[in-house]
Amino acid sequence: MVTSRRTKRRFSGQMGVLLPVCVICEETPPRGIAGGIMVSGCFLCMRCEKEIVRTRVGDRRYFDLKEKIKKIWVQQ
Repeated sequence: MVTSRRTKRRFSGQMGVLLPVCVICEETPPRGIAGGIMVSGCFLCMRCEKEIVRTRVGDRRYFDLKEKIKKIWVQQ
């Protein structure tokens, strides 16, 4: 498995156990699937969900988040 500084282990080492990867931050939350929600078949971690809700239209991060959210609809 190739790892980078932005991604974490995607499986626990047990056969058949897969952990979700957030479509925004591309990380697996510590609580696994319980650490977020599924939106149109894509996983969104709680941290990114809160960031999306709190970000205002004029904020610097707004446009980055908007582009990443588009991934949800493109993957359908």
